[in-house]
Amino acid sequence: MKIPSFNRRHSLSSITAPLLSPTGAIDEDDDGTVPIVRAQTTADGYYDSKLRRGFNDLTRFRSAASAATYNTLNSFFFEHIDEDAYLPDVGLRPWLAALGGFCAQFCSFGYMNVIGLFQTYYETHQLVDLSPSTISWIGSIQTFILAFGGLFCGRICDMYGPRWLTVPGCLLLTLGVCMTALCTEYYQFVLAQGVCSAIGASALFYATTSAITGWFSKRRGLAFGVAASGASFGGITLPFLFDAVSSRASFGMAVYCVAILLFIFSFTAVIVTTSRLAPSGRQPYRFVHFYLRPYFDPVFALVTLSLTIVYLGLFVPFAFVASHALANGLSLASAFHLIAYLNAGSLAGRLFSGMLSDKAGNFNIYILVCFMSGIVAFPFWYLSTTEVGIIVVAAAYGFASGGVLAMYPALIAHISPVREIGTRVGAVSAAIAFGALASLPIAGAIVGGEEDPVGNYNGMQIYAGVAMMAGSVIAVIAKGKATGGKLLARE
Repeated sequence: MKIPSFNRRHSLSSITAPLLSPTGAIDEDDDGTVPIVRAQTTADGYYDSKLRRGFNDLTRFRSAASAATYNTLNSFFFEHIDEDAYLPDVGLRPWLAALGGFCAQFCSFGYMNVIGLFQTYYETHQLVDLSPSTISWIGSIQTFILAFGGLFCGRICDMYGPRWLTVPGCLLLTLGVCMTALCTEYYQFVLAQGVCSAIGASALFYATTSAITGWFSKRRGLAFGVAASGASFGGITLPFLFDAVSSRASFGMAVYCVAILLFIFSFTAVIVTTSRLAPSGRQPYRFVHFYLRPYFDPVFALVTLSLTIVYLGLFVPFAFVASHALANGLSLASAFHLIAYLNAGSLAGRLFSGMLSDKAGNFNIYILVCFMSGIVAFPFWYLSTTEVGIIVVAAAYGFASGGVLAMYPALIAHISPVREIGTRVGAVSAAIAFGALASLPIAGAIVGGEEDPVGNYNGMQIYAGVAMMAGSVIAVIAKGKATGGKLLARE
């Protein structure tokens, strides 16, 4: 008797056919089917269905077991949320991610938004013998690392999840700020404030930004506006805290209080930030594929160029509004309060631009706020010499520049595939970091010496305004490319 081969289809008929087939002729039924073959077919279907059901149950069990193990591990190390189980814009988890973004931007851009406070304090205290241009390198390096870190942080977040960045970001930021309180020499301020704290701030910012993009779709602009408002809230809170403590105790104690507040917010970001998209895992580091390929898209390249030019002037008022006020006769306390007024306007600008972009289009709002920022810097800041005028200009510039900072990640997400948003935001940030690096030293060099301080600040104001208006013009060209020349389209 021939033994059936198991290389054939694994069904009951392949095994039982030789055993059940009779040697003699058998009469057929009326329907032309041999009775024993019909019985065999019935049995075959029955047992095949049982085998398939058992196999599927086993597969589901193994998948469930793997998922349970994966979720258990990722409760400590990663963020694993079924992509299909949660819809974008719906539920508590998306808004927890937005809260994480709010806390992270409080610690990153919120801390950086008060560079004018430290610039002015260093000019009048620890580093009084150095020029404004030399001192400005501290904030410039801080801005550069915060932006350039996206080249690495975005990719790490895509591969391993946000928590691989938020935890070390929290620790490095707190360490850098605490070390700033102990600094006495110029190089020490550069290493502590310009490098260490900036690396931590960069990790926090890009981790939470990448997480938000996966949780939101239709209300992504609003979510980015809520997250970006954390930077303004930090810019409002930190100057008053620093001024209150430093005037009653010392510089070191004031910086320690700032460090405690930043740790509270950054630790909150660590807890609440999760990603809807499961981490892709380790992948080869292909620089050309991940970071250069997007620039073959002319829209992406033009948006990056626009942001780089805008960043040449964007943070100049943040750094020099207080020292400009001192040159016009305001007190040191009033100059510190200007930074808070600027960030109060930025809070409104971030929220308003985020909400409006969901209706009017990301390109349209970005172009508008870039042009408004340039107009406020020059001629309005240029013409402001009284205390009331400087306060109004600070609030107005905060409103316009807050819109720029809120719109730039939303605009990159708008023109990028969802699974590449973290990497592409990093690629853009690495490019605009060079604009940020050059901006403050150029502005400080324009301010120069003390022969005619007000006149020198006028030259700096023209530089900042022209840079931002030029960036808005390039953004118009990018929109034309994206819409096929339809400049009035809601895009």
